[in-house]
Amino acid sequence: MRVEGDSMEPTLPGGSLVAVAPARRAPGFGAIVVVRQPDGSEHVKRIVGAPGDRVRLGAAEVTLGSGEFAVAGDNRARSTDSRHYGPIRKDQIVGVARLCYWPPRSWRLLPR
Repeated sequence: MRVEGDSMEPTLPGGSLVAVAPARRAPGFGAIVVVRQPDGSEHVKRIVGAPGDRVRLGAAEVTLGSGEFAVAGDNRARSTDSRHYGPIRKDQIVGVARLCYWPPRSWRLLPR
């Protein structure tokens, strides 16, 4: 998958290519995932909250329910994420990014 925009910088610069594995189980805190939005678009974000965690989303603090996750871009100032649209459901997580392979200077395994 190609990372669009700069919401994941500096970890994944815009235009980076990442290899994505299907999400067979719930990803852990810090994992980089592909999230499918209701409009069908897919975005690369980081898990910043898992079921049962208490997280600040915008002005509100919420406790994530069963099957709910909070996601955010690493470049918070340039990211539209759970702070804007709330928690996501497990079924919105398409896959987990395993490695960045383009550009070559950015090649590395990614946290799970």
